[in-house]
Amino acid sequence: MIVPDTVLHILTGEYPPQPGGVSDYCAQIATGLAELGVSVHIWSPGASGGEPRAEPPGVEVHRVPGLFSPRGLGRLARALDQRPTPRILLLQYAPNALGCRGMNLTACLWLLLRSRRDEVRVMFHEPYFYFGVRHPHRNVLAVIQRLMAVALLGASRLVYLSSGTWDRYLRPYMWLGARPLMWLPVPANVPRCSDEAAVRRCRRALGAGAVDAPVVGHFGTYGVHIRPLVQACFTDLAGRDPRLRFACLGRNSSSFVASLETRVPALRGRIVASGGVDSHEISAWLRACDLLVQPFPDGVTTRRCSLMASLVNGCPTVTTFGPLTESLWLDEKGVALATAGNREELVSRVTELLDDEQRRLALGQAGADLYDRRFALRHVVRELGLASLRPGGPGPG
Repeated sequence: MIVPDTVLHILTGEYPPQPGGVSDYCAQIATGLAELGVSVHIWSPGASGGEPRAEPPGVEVHRVPGLFSPRGLGRLARALDQRPTPRILLLQYAPNALGCRGMNLTACLWLLLRSRRDEVRVMFHEPYFYFGVRHPHRNVLAVIQRLMAVALLGASRLVYLSSGTWDRYLRPYMWLGARPLMWLPVPANVPRCSDEAAVRRCRRALGAGAVDAPVVGHFGTYGVHIRPLVQACFTDLAGRDPRLRFACLGRNSSSFVASLETRVPALRGRIVASGGVDSHEISAWLRACDLLVQPFPDGVTTRRCSLMASLVNGCPTVTTFGPLTESLWLDEKGVALATAGNREELVSRVTELLDDEQRRLALGQAGADLYDRRFALRHVVRELGLASLRPGGPGPG
């Protein structure tokens, strides 16, 4: 059961109205925990003042300029010391979220020292930068981020992971003592769409009003590693079937589509971008697609909130299997898998599903069932609120 006087302080590099997956994640878990009676304080960079965002009862947001800078950490320490105990500090960690170009070892050492007063826990959304031979100067970044991980693991009483794969990445860096690791789901940051009229409007916007005009979509932010995969897949599909329509959904989709139409004339007039619309509208666009293609160069993992948006809406989804992919995706059968980096196999999976409506609909339902069973917000809140938020006193065990 929940300890009534539990106070959870979430430290994060982003929080709404700032966009981003970690931002959405923090808002979701804060709301869910507050509904269970946990007092939640959010500490995020930014200036105070302006139009405050409406928060549910039990959630209080504190904006601290330069939160993870030495001066900001000093302000944070003084503010925390004025708050009641016991206190649990939960850091939402990705190396770049702390600033200093992903090399903020100071903030990690601060948390290690702070663990003498408060119970510290860390949610690793990402662990550290990889070593490489192409850009040797980046190996300095890789070394520093591993030292950051050492400090954070040493500070933590309990470590949460956005992907079970991070277990093998982090365990070798428990130099200051072993710590328990727990996988936490990353729920969808868009709702399930139940507005059928909105779905029909999106279909009309795609020019897919006719029964014989299937729609293939992609949802994401079109980062440098994903853009070429989506471009290659859509190019091949457009050449194979002139009936197909394409939907690019999410932030940066408009610039991606403009570039793609210039590069691939066969896509002109057949591809639409949603732009950076709100989550409810995105869910309608997702439902308007007959199939989603979500390729990842290192393979699908449980931390991909863009994939969760597809699953929660029951969209049949083709994604990629790679070195970071957890066994869950092989065992649960909620998505269709192609080998990461195999362009022909990815296109083939999409084509097979477009040609088999029954199999496609079954895949969409399997994905929705998988999401409800493993990834829904209630699972995160239960783990944090019922199993985890039992203060054990400051300092790692």
